[in-house]
Amino acid sequence: MNETAQKPHTLKRILLRGLTTTVLLIVVTLLPLQLAFTQEKVDEPFILNLKNVDIRSLIETVSQRTGKNFIVDPRVKATVNLISSNPIGSEKLYEIFLSVLEVHGYAAVTAGQMIKIVPTTVGAQSAIPVLSADAVTGDELASQVVPLTNTPAAQMVESLRPLLPESAIISAESNTNSIVITDRAANIEKLILLIESLDNP
Repeated sequence: MNETAQKPHTLKRILLRGLTTTVLLIVVTLLPLQLAFTQEKVDEPFILNLKNVDIRSLIETVSQRTGKNFIVDPRVKATVNLISSNPIGSEKLYEIFLSVLEVHGYAAVTAGQMIKIVPTTVGAQSAIPVLSADAVTGDELASQVVPLTNTPAAQMVESLRPLLPESAIISAESNTNSIVITDRAANIEKLILLIESLDNP
């Protein structure tokens, strides 16, 4: 093939390479803008409209909106309906999510950077962080050490046990005269008030 016949092919290859390079530059340039746009949308309040959806779809939505990472126990199965009349933010969404889990007999248990979604009975037996009294809020499973002043720990446990749900765990620590409670954080908050009332003559 002579030199004149090769020129159109050479020119075509040069134009094609230039076009490919231009497209790649455009994609690389727009990618950070697209990510920023997505993050902005995630942070914005939104209205929930989930009707007869698998609970795993809700978990995926919560993960996307809150940035939290979940490990879902294979036993977690349910159909949920969740509709909000007003826009909600990511923090409120997570609070609602924890309540939905409780209704269906599941719980969120923090494990390092991950959150495990498990049956409540399993969660109560897991390694759960011990929280200070002022950090106890919401429907997430938590453990609380409550020191007693006037009442023997074993006696307090016997008084409280009938008031606790079956999934809760309570034990007495006789050496320090304190009790350890594992339950929903909101329930623990109420129990602390009751314990303080019973412990003060």
